[in-house]
Amino acid sequence: MNEFTVRAHTNIALIKYWGKADVALNIPTTSSLSMTLDQFYTTTSVTFAEQDQLILNGVNTDATRVHQFLEMLRAKHGTFPGVLVTSENHVPTAAGLASSASSFAALTGAMFGLLELPADLTEMSRIARRGSGSASRSVFGNFAVWNKGEDDASSYAESFYDEDIHLSMIVAEISSAQKKMSSTRGMQLAQTAPTYSAWVEKSARQLEEMKNAIRQADIEKIGLIAQDNALGMHEQNRLCVEPFDYFTEDTQRIIAFTQECYKAGLLAFVTIDAGPNVKIITDRATEKVLLAKLRENFPDITFDIAHAGGGLEYL
Repeated sequence: MNEFTVRAHTNIALIKYWGKADVALNIPTTSSLSMTLDQFYTTTSVTFAEQDQLILNGVNTDATRVHQFLEMLRAKHGTFPGVLVTSENHVPTAAGLASSASSFAALTGAMFGLLELPADLTEMSRIARRGSGSASRSVFGNFAVWNKGEDDASSYAESFYDEDIHLSMIVAEISSAQKKMSSTRGMQLAQTAPTYSAWVEKSARQLEEMKNAIRQADIEKIGLIAQDNALGMHEQNRLCVEPFDYFTEDTQRIIAFTQECYKAGLLAFVTIDAGPNVKIITDRATEKVLLAKLRENFPDITFDIAHAGGGLEYL
């Protein structure tokens, strides 16, 4: 009985994906750039079965999204039997670290093995994108760029910089509550903001600035650009036709505290995805000092440290 097991890590976008040019194909309005995280990952095994089925963290789970993904693969690569997908998520549900990115990247890698498809990372990235946009980037380790593209063929991620530049990410696990606004709906609404097209144009400029900052291992510049890009993304949510906000009081407090730390001379910057949870960008030399300050000031919040991690791994 053929079984393939693949591990993929989650990623955090330093230049955000927030908005779709094509909803059906998951083609974004902007290119994005991410860092893959070593601490948080999904391990997925696949084997043929009577029907598509998902066992997630030991529990038989609604397989609708997985089934739709497998149907897309069948349409592309010819029919194949049902698939039993067994997945273990090592991503804290409270951390707002899109586990769908690591999940669909791992599922893609495993299915390429099961279907004996060529291990073409570009094609894997295209396919993973159909399950979850940010999964296109989790195929790669360290830093990846997702080229927005114009169609299915041209929208894929690729490795941008495959070296560790000593960037650290402190993850603040603020809330595990279900988001009131899904990312899909949030993106649709954000695109109605009068300033959205200006954010998209600025994001394209910031992507080039971010690439240069990473090449130079300039953590301060990386942090400043990432923070501005993320806060700009959340501003679109507040300015759209049905304004909404992912931030909680704790989110605001951690942002303010991080900015005070920067004013006091520490490398400390925030980036935030679709949710209340904050990721604080710093470097190896500063991470322990900053972590101690955060724990002292926010004793009720759990903080984890992550660094750059690897791409798809066959186990």
